[in-house]
Amino acid sequence: MVALQIHGVSEPTRRTLSAEARARGESLQEFLLDLLDREAQEIDNRRIVEVEPGDFVKLIHRQPGVRGLQLAHGGGPTKAG
Repeated sequence: MVALQIHGVSEPTRRTLSAEARARGESLQEFLLDLLDREAQEIDNRRIVEVEPGDFVKLIHRQPGVRGLQLAHGGGPTKAG
């Protein structure tokens, strides 16, 4: 696991993020980690959408934990584990 530090966060921004974390019953660290994870997933999703149709299968097979596709049976990719 990697640790990140963000310098220069304004006090109003810190207060807003802290208040949102409290409202969700989370620590600021939990809230920010979830926020970063969701943003990273959105970036990955945009990359998949931008891929040329012929490259889709190659992209799927490069994804960690994906064993194969079940598109013929109406399912999506299966995850290992």
